[in-house]
Amino acid sequence: MVNNHLYGKVLFRLFDTHIGVFSIHFHPDGTIREYSMTAMDPLNSSVPLQSKEGWRFPYSRTMSCTGDTCTFYISMMGSPTEVIRKQAAKGMDFYGGSNPLFSLMEWTCMRLAKSGKQALGSLHTTNSGTVSDISVRYTSRDTMVFGGPFIDYRPIRVDASGRILSTDGTGTPYNFIVTKHQPIDVDQLAKRMAKSPGIGFPSPRDTIRATIQNSRIEIDYGRPFKRGRKIFGSVIPYDSVWRTGANAATVLTLQNGIRIGKTIIPKGKYSLYTIPRRDSWLLIFNTDTTTWPTDPNRSKEVAQIPLHIRTLTTPKEQFTIDIQETKKGGILKLQWDITEAYTTFDIIK
Repeated sequence: MVNNHLYGKVLFRLFDTHIGVFSIHFHPDGTIREYSMTAMDPLNSSVPLQSKEGWRFPYSRTMSCTGDTCTFYISMMGSPTEVIRKQAAKGMDFYGGSNPLFSLMEWTCMRLAKSGKQALGSLHTTNSGTVSDISVRYTSRDTMVFGGPFIDYRPIRVDASGRILSTDGTGTPYNFIVTKHQPIDVDQLAKRMAKSPGIGFPSPRDTIRATIQNSRIEIDYGRPFKRGRKIFGSVIPYDSVWRTGANAATVLTLQNGIRIGKTIIPKGKYSLYTIPRRDSWLLIFNTDTTTWPTDPNRSKEVAQIPLHIRTLTTPKEQFTIDIQETKKGGILKLQWDITEAYTTFDIIK
């Protein structure tokens, strides 16, 4: 940290193993003025990464915030043009997503310690796709809680200045443990770690296609893995809207309308959300298929359908959606860990 400039390197094992070189400048009030992250080769951090993920991998991400607008510049591997997005926001406090920076989290904790307040609420965070609120607050003299849509709320032990001493995110989507230690030579660490397999794509995209009563049904969704975590009631909280998968929205395409109970879902394309509960679930059909699904547009919901649940005898390591034909129609199943949520449906022609 030099004046209002935070910079450094981080070793990522997510997707391709790579070194992220980051640079963040702050406004006087502590909000982000400019953010940049560039993916570099793990064997030579002065050379850009040649990603095996191809077009899906963001080689470079830059955010610049002035006035009431934050502009994002995203360079994807294999893409001839740079993606440019603009979001209305009076300042940005955190840049999250699949690669959160704990040093930026620490900066937010230090802002709270310096403010003399018990909490800083309605802070803005983004993942380049949407803006959401996060917060940080004291729960005791040496403990804060930081969190929001992209980072689960976890207690953080801090010193008097707000610097992080430790935090345990075991069981969260990122499954992290943070401790304080002497500086690490990231380049040397990267060279060692590059010799072993990385995490790869932790929630690969998949598409299920089924023909039910001569009618085509397609579901495109991200498939996260259990990875030793307790899923429902922990990673996926009860009584909260879940994207029903990972990353971008889970999208259902119907060639014909379907009937679930007394509810008719017309033919077309829908994003699917669920609200997991201990005794039953709700399945939500939404006509907005493009909004980042951690912050769904609830005004575009067209139906909420109760789902039955049952316990699986064999745990499901990877989240799975299955559609099977029955004598009268079909059955939709959502399976993960030891839980299966399901409903039957009929085809309308």
